[in-house]
Amino acid sequence: MKSKPALLTALLFCSPAFAADDARVESLERQLKDVRQQLTELKRTPGPDTAAIQDLKRSNAEHHAAIKKRMDAQPKTSLSGGRLSLATADGDFTFALRSVVQMDAGYFAQGRNPPGVDLNSGTNFRRAQFGFAGTLWRDWSYNFTYDFGGNGVEGRGYLYRAYLQYDGLKPVSVRVGAFSPFTSIEDATGGANLALMERPTAVNLARGIAGGSGREAVQIFAVGSNYLVSLAITGQKTVDAATFDEQQGLVGRAAWLALDRDGIKWLLNADATHVLRLADTAPGVAANFRFSAGPELAVDASSTVDTGALDARHVTEFGLESAVNFGRLFGQGGWFHYDVARRTTRPNSDFHGWYAMATWSLTGETRPYDPGSASFHAPVPVTPLGDRGFGAWEVAARYSSANLDYLPGLPSASGGVAGGIQDVWSAGLNWYPNQTIRFMLDYDNIRVTHTGAPATDITADAIGLRSQIAF
Repeated sequence: MKSKPALLTALLFCSPAFAADDARVESLERQLKDVRQQLTELKRTPGPDTAAIQDLKRSNAEHHAAIKKRMDAQPKTSLSGGRLSLATADGDFTFALRSVVQMDAGYFAQGRNPPGVDLNSGTNFRRAQFGFAGTLWRDWSYNFTYDFGGNGVEGRGYLYRAYLQYDGLKPVSVRVGAFSPFTSIEDATGGANLALMERPTAVNLARGIAGGSGREAVQIFAVGSNYLVSLAITGQKTVDAATFDEQQGLVGRAAWLALDRDGIKWLLNADATHVLRLADTAPGVAANFRFSAGPELAVDASSTVDTGALDARHVTEFGLESAVNFGRLFGQGGWFHYDVARRTTRPNSDFHGWYAMATWSLTGETRPYDPGSASFHAPVPVTPLGDRGFGAWEVAARYSSANLDYLPGLPSASGGVAGGIQDVWSAGLNWYPNQTIRFMLDYDNIRVTHTGAPATDITADAIGLRSQIAF
């Protein structure tokens, strides 16, 4: 891939610079050590405190102060949590390498599924993200991340994030570029912090309308210790096929930490999405819209529920979510509604989905709240593996349902949509040896039904295993 030589070239150019900085710091440290030793010897020297000795002490003290000042002005380097970070002494500029790599393996035990339905067992790099983030002149921040992973099969790489953000109007910030606009709590929970291997179907359907990773957008948002409010104007994704007059949408979110006490936090969230206009596939040729989703285990990329192409003028979504963190117990759930306003005389279609989830820390850790994204992160081990402990252990369970049927008894020409109803029971065991490495074991019971067409129903049990490193 072209990106690999570019990355290696960047590292080769950076290495001499880092080496030079290290050499300068080591030289200053040696000088400082010599000055300290001279001062100590002078203080221990017996005899009269002559003017010459006083001058020598003063000269050495000034030399000591000058060297210390030069050392304090050197850039600060950190490897906290395995992430290489650099910062200027005044804090105006920062730079940090970031990466998330997830290797998944999955197996499907399938029922008597209809012809043509064969869920794929195998392995897959779900995420293989590499990039960097930081700040400029304190008031500006940036993030550039490329992802080579994928759903069912690895990709050739695409812009996962690439944005510039202005933070000089605190608590208000403005972000422009390619990123995932703020929508639901589960969407804001990064892929490295999910309680189960995949997000519930209802959330994926909502975020895919005008949000999701790599969405080109402009967003204004305000963040406080107990609230987040945002509005984004969005276009196409960086991975979308070429279109004419790309999609135009609005994505809004409001989150409020209604309860924040020792050991308990309660978060409320509402989001809404509206597609003002869909993209055209060619000049004057309007595109259709399609809801589809897979089995919540991404080693298989097939769609288990699918509305097919819908002629659409507008698409609207709204959702409600809540999350409660009570010590080692965490619970979260949400309900989502989707409307499709047709271009033709067919009746407008509507669909819905919901999920409920709970986790329990076996080792006593809690899921920490992140006010910057109004979501909860994965637990951090109190006693990492090898440090008088065995890391953090957590169990998780979830029920997920998505209904993509609308008047399924009617033919599609009359407005009927037989997309199917998918229900998934999931259970998981998560092990965090330390704050960088994680292993996940999931079980999914998948049931897809089609009203009036039982011959097309899908049943499967799935086992998934994920190995992850994130910093």
